[in-house]
Amino acid sequence: MTTFLRCPACRGPLSQPALASGDPTFHCGGCPRRFPVVNGLPRLVVGAGAGSDVSRSFAFQWRARRRGFFERNTLYGLSAEAERRGFFDGLGIQPEAIAGKLILDAGCGDGFLLTLLADHPTQIVGMDLSAAAEVAAERCRALTNVTVLQADLFAAPFAPASFDFVWCEGVLVHTEDPRKGFQALTELVKPGGRLYVWVYSAERLTIYQRVRDLLRVAHRLPHALLLFLSYVLAIPVTLAKRLRREPRSHETYGSIAFAFFDNLSPRVQTRHTAAELREWFVTNGFADLKQSGFIGMSGTKAG
Repeated sequence: MTTFLRCPACRGPLSQPALASGDPTFHCGGCPRRFPVVNGLPRLVVGAGAGSDVSRSFAFQWRARRRGFFERNTLYGLSAEAERRGFFDGLGIQPEAIAGKLILDAGCGDGFLLTLLADHPTQIVGMDLSAAAEVAAERCRALTNVTVLQADLFAAPFAPASFDFVWCEGVLVHTEDPRKGFQALTELVKPGGRLYVWVYSAERLTIYQRVRDLLRVAHRLPHALLLFLSYVLAIPVTLAKRLRREPRSHETYGSIAFAFFDNLSPRVQTRHTAAELREWFVTNGFADLKQSGFIGMSGTKAG
């Protein structure tokens, strides 16, 4: 693993922790910094990013899901098989394309996708800035082809061009500078590799975004109170979806509450157009673009 790891501060090489000798710490070869491994989770973070209000809100959300709140066997209403299929469709590849490859899930949450990809003959790295990485690490502890790190995509602890596939779903929209975050992701993709990002659409607002626009200060509520509010808001939406028998009527009461919390809790939420996203890809040297849904997009990095 250390072959592609770098210090997030100076980009120097990181030494492998000597766990057997009781020193669970990454040492930087270029500066005096040291990064601990806590309960098997490398914490490769500099600065206070992991303690930001956005990080704290997502840490609460994923921990709550782990404890049985919200949905249980789905993610945003999608089954494991639908989530797996969405990964390959989003990248525009077949499952056999990831055999022997290195994949990064930038913003892995509680590791749901990591466990699905672990069934394939590939190596997967999941990173998350929030303490949700602790949940993902625990979930993936027995998976030998999965590595979970606590890290920041704006100071990603990887050598340039390390990954064959980079997946980043619903993360950039909660950063102060989504375009800068996108550029940081592009640097991690190998020439010929593919990058996928998903952002909120500015052209087609969901019921969750419309409610967020009405409740602009909801993110200031204590997380426990916002959790209760999310369940209250989910009642009429759940009833309406069932009465109309919408295509996504498989969404449960818990998954709808999860989506409300996901939209209301972060202080930052940006929205983008497909044209804007396409321009990001093209400007950064990506071709063979594929758009999916509202709005995900993938592209191949020029060789």
